[in-house]
Amino acid sequence: MSRILVFGEILYDLFEEKAEIGGAPFSFAAHCALLGDEADLVSAVGRDAMGYMADKELRKKGVGSDYVAKTDLPTGYCKVTLDGVKPTYELMNGVAYDHIPRPEIKGEYDALYFGTLAQRSGISQNTLKELLKRDYREILLDVNVRAPFCTRELLEDSLRAATLVKITREEAFVVMPYPASDEEYCETLLNRFPGLKQVILTFGKDGSMVMDRERGVFRSSTPPSVPVSTVGAGDAFGACYLHHRLKGSDIPRCIEAATLLSDYVVTQLGAVPSVPKELMEKIV
Repeated sequence: MSRILVFGEILYDLFEEKAEIGGAPFSFAAHCALLGDEADLVSAVGRDAMGYMADKELRKKGVGSDYVAKTDLPTGYCKVTLDGVKPTYELMNGVAYDHIPRPEIKGEYDALYFGTLAQRSGISQNTLKELLKRDYREILLDVNVRAPFCTRELLEDSLRAATLVKITREEAFVVMPYPASDEEYCETLLNRFPGLKQVILTFGKDGSMVMDRERGVFRSSTPPSVPVSTVGAGDAFGACYLHHRLKGSDIPRCIEAATLLSDYVVTQLGAVPSVPKELMEKIV
């Protein structure tokens, strides 16, 4: 079992007919816990109904909440519209995750996960900077471009801090212009940011690839399932990939397991569905 510190937003995704707890860091942490790792979330919620529900969901999913602060600001939320299976997001400003205070961290952690959205405010950004001063085996940056909150300067600072980066092909151009091939893009990123060990590039229904600084390129198989919703699939992929990375699995096994889990998630509604036992046995 690995100990993973997860920094970032807790928010509610408001669909037409229901509200689902979400935010990439929450979903990532929940998947880590599902896989048997200890995941502690550094975040903030409001003293409101959604904050109370978030508390219950954290306990239900087995995510550590000692570092989740209570604030007088509303719990984060966004309106989600599905165009087919692809979500679009309308995010609210001035919410709890914009004011994540610095926690007193207990013990050592094997890895730190962080994204880009919760860095849109100075208070939360400063908390992340403090967390980055600690020692970890891996630091995973999950790039989530939510305009207008993700600047190139923020992305470059984040990439300098990370050892692993996960990014979609759709969002990759925000970091830098996309060259002729996926391989050239990943190689350029590794050359520009010498602290990176791996670039994990995801292609949705077309799978993913990993470029390792020392071992070269690895590609996944093509996921077979027909998506119902892609919400949470990338978080499942990242959590499973990091789980195996910290276990010492080789890169093909990391990709295989992550693809299996994310391919199942796209067949379900909700970012963190329960996973059948027979599938879990193949994943962990």
